[in-house]
Amino acid sequence: MATIALYLSLLFALLYTVPSSAQDLPQTPATATYDYVVVGCGIAGLVTAMRLSEDENVSVVCLEAGPFDHYEDSIQIPQFIGHDIGSIYDWNVTTTLQTQLDGATRPIPLGRAVGGGSIINGMVWNRGNQDDYNSWQSLGNPGWAWDDLLPYFKKSETFTPIFYEGVAQQPVTFVPDVHGRDGPVSVSYPNYYWPQTDNWFRALNQLGVATVYDPDEGTAAGGYFLASDIQPNNQTRSDARRTYYDPFFGRRNYNVFPNSHVTRILFGNQNDHVSLHATGVEYAADAASPRQTVLARREVILAAGAIHTPQLLQLSGVGPSALLNSLNIPVAQDLPGVGRNLQDHCLVYVNYPYQNQSLTTPNECNTNATFNDEAANEYRTSKTGPWTAMPSNGVGFPSLQQIMPQIPPATSEDLVSLLSAAQGRENWTAYLPSTYDASLRRGYEVQLSALLPRLSQNITPAYEILNNNAGVLTVSIMHPLSRGTVEITTSDPFPQPAIDPRWASHPLDMATLVAALQFNDALLHTPSLAELQPSFKPAGVPQSPSSAFLRDWINRGIRTEFHYSGTAAMAPLEHGGVVGANLLVYGTTNLRVVDTSVYPLVPGAHLQAVAYAVAEKAADIIKAAREE
Repeated sequence: MATIALYLSLLFALLYTVPSSAQDLPQTPATATYDYVVVGCGIAGLVTAMRLSEDENVSVVCLEAGPFDHYEDSIQIPQFIGHDIGSIYDWNVTTTLQTQLDGATRPIPLGRAVGGGSIINGMVWNRGNQDDYNSWQSLGNPGWAWDDLLPYFKKSETFTPIFYEGVAQQPVTFVPDVHGRDGPVSVSYPNYYWPQTDNWFRALNQLGVATVYDPDEGTAAGGYFLASDIQPNNQTRSDARRTYYDPFFGRRNYNVFPNSHVTRILFGNQNDHVSLHATGVEYAADAASPRQTVLARREVILAAGAIHTPQLLQLSGVGPSALLNSLNIPVAQDLPGVGRNLQDHCLVYVNYPYQNQSLTTPNECNTNATFNDEAANEYRTSKTGPWTAMPSNGVGFPSLQQIMPQIPPATSEDLVSLLSAAQGRENWTAYLPSTYDASLRRGYEVQLSALLPRLSQNITPAYEILNNNAGVLTVSIMHPLSRGTVEITTSDPFPQPAIDPRWASHPLDMATLVAALQFNDALLHTPSLAELQPSFKPAGVPQSPSSAFLRDWINRGIRTEFHYSGTAAMAPLEHGGVVGANLLVYGTTNLRVVDTSVYPLVPGAHLQAVAYAVAEKAADIIKAAREE
């Protein structure tokens, strides 16, 4: 099947000239009308649009600001993960000055193409813990618990396990009942296993962090061998475009327009003091091009992501009234939560390069031309070898309880004290942005009531350790308490909004990162990783670094793990929510949000599997509404 899929993919590339510039924008009548207008053709948009178009009696259009890709190796081959960050397929935006850190800005990679972030991300596939989603339901969202979402996790994937011979650690067990068998996205593993992955899992085990062989069951913290969105036979990326668009290219009621930057949502009754009714959207190829309009008979569906969905809502008069008034934008619906509640998994990169000369690492592909040529030939001829493997599928998702015995007592005491203070409701909202109103502060208190008890449990991963099998141990917060904002600064739709993630602005986040780096130190001193001869000096981190040193390192080194969420949160209106459990924007009759913006709490996972599942469920919600 994978061979057939690759053949069809190449056939489309040959027969279908994909639009790649403003001049190639599909020409549609100014009065073009569809049943459903979807804004954004990333994971959420393509999933929703494709599923809605399964009914041949409805018409669907999906508008994407970016182009189609051209099946480049840099997108399809796992070896080149990260190469398209900063390319034409990236929005290339930055944060505001991060004054709580070192005062500098940071890049914010965002997919800008048909397929969205799924064509430039790290291909990591996991879901998080069951309680991540049970918490969503407890926050006032019936129907969004783990048991409600599991069918949609399964619906989106075809899971193919792989068994590596001659290694100590491998995904030898999995739970069939939690995996899909016939979904669009191929989920599997690379056809290559870095031998030092064994050292990694043994090191975790030596410090009391057990290996969890099927993390997608969502019941434990520990060492994970994660799957990827990868075609098991041809070892290429299985992204949203290639799984939810290309196979349905001939479906006449499923239309995708690239190079179509949506500038505004149109409302038909903005001044009637009743619920708003979205009639369509306005879009243009770029700032210099004429505006065009596409109309919606039934619904407008936002899938532009956690940065651009709130931007579009605010530009359309839906958002915090104070912000809109300051920019002379007529207020269609005062919703204080639009662009608030921004959450992200911030990360800190640290390199302890392995010096063991008998060791082959992923770095060889970049530093050893002979090795890379051999790896390239192996990939081209047999779809095996190092080019199939991103640096590592072996990672860690430890709980605070698992790491506390291995870090300095002062750090453990700091974590316990901060957790206790937070659970005791001491200064719960003191670390929020000043623009958060009373409803958002109440909502934050409810969020922490759901989250903090979980952080004290042994089964809840507090952070992730990304191990690259060459000495890099990057750590990333999974359940941040810090909250940020996305705000437009002009009524012009083309400049990017002000993105302020405010990473580590809550002291518990900073303390967790300090503890994570100290646990790195403990890992590197285990017999299993010491065997690889990690070097501390080249990384600029001394052995057994002080907390003060690490805080400074963190302040300078924090970046994003690309998991922006929460800016149009699914929550009660009185808690700062923007959409209800049916994903309708409050105060509207037919405007929904289906992307990562709606997550009230960011799950402790890479978000692409979550994005597919949520959009699959959203499509069913919309279908059910049509039948009412």
